Amino acid sequence: MASRLLNDKSSFIHIFQNQISHFTVMMHDDSKGEHIKELFTNVFTNILIIFANLIYLNFHSQDICRYISKPFLSLPSTTCYSSNIVHLNIGVFSFDDCLCLLDGHLTQLHTFIVKVEHIIDTSMTIKNTKAVSNLKCFSLTSFHRTNEYDNQILPLLHQMLQLEELTLSLIVDNRTSFIDGTHLINNILNRMSYLQTFIFNIITEYVTMDEERLPTLDDIEQPLIQRGFNVNCYTDYNEFYKGQCHIYSLPYTIDCMHIHSSLFYGDLFRTVRYLYVQDFVRSFEDDFFVRIAQAFPLLNKLTMFNKHKQVKLKQQQDNHESTYAINEFSHLMILNVAMSCIDYAKQFLFDF
Repeated sequence: MASRLLNDKSSFIHIFQNQISHFTVMMHDDSKGEHIKELFTNVFTNILIIFANLIYLNFHSQDICRYISKPFLSLPSTTCYSSNIVHLNIGVFSFDDCLCLLDGHLTQLHTFIVKVEHIIDTSMTIKNTKAVSNLKCFSLTSFHRTNEYDNQILPLLHQMLQLEELTLSLIVDNRTSFIDGTHLINNILNRMSYLQTFIFNIITEYVTMDEERLPTLDDIEQPLIQRGFNVNCYTDYNEFYKGQCHIYSLPYTIDCMHIHSSLFYGDLFRTVRYLYVQDFVRSFEDDFFVRIAQAFPLLNKLTMFNKHKQVKLKQQQDNHESTYAINEFSHLMILNVAMSCIDYAKQFLFDF
């Protein structure tokens, strides 16, 4: 439908080509494959080429429950277009696609909200930095692990000299240290003199730790708290001293979250609709689900990855906790336990 509308012979284009300033595209197709990517890419590029007066473009999946699994755009590097867009909200397949959009095409852009499927090593660089240096608001979300935080993400952020609002939601692995309060101050806050709002949700994992010098929660949080930020965090260490740290700003305003440890102890996340939880070391016991129920009262979709059988027998659990959890998963519409021990499917089928 969209591809038929967005061609130069369409009566819709003839009538509205110069009138439309705001355009929202909601993708509903669950199909996957290169033909779907190509369709979405063609629709996106046609919008930029056709609507000369477009200033606001929102191009993503409407259904939050399919947020992670949607096929993302993969943009052709040879695409040439000119646009007056000042606000762009889009999902792309790779970090190259993100850089392509910032490489001088959208010179008027001041708000860029991007969800990136994969952030991997790239040789691409931004040659025309005008769009990057003029950005006022930038949001970067990626829920696939990346080890390119220091090589790709930080250098991009350091080019955003006028940035006033920044949102980062990332999973970073194989660093030599946690992304903690001190790191965020030294490498982001102190580098952005115009920054007024900083929202973050960052997991650092598979960090090799010195057993005798494990950072405390105060070590991780206090530098930011002393700067006036409201933050929380938790850490986890396995027997090989591989550490994990999850640090996030409060109040939490992002619609998705990943939790990679059963040691998560909760806060209140009213905006979260999609939650992914995993633990490769411990099982999820009833008290974990109670914390999840309390922390995410409006959860629509829950995905679990845990191969460990539950340790505690059901009759050993506190009945009050179980009842509370049952009552509080009232908004859950989609549950994915395909990659988990059968215990969790049974628990949700018979108890929740």
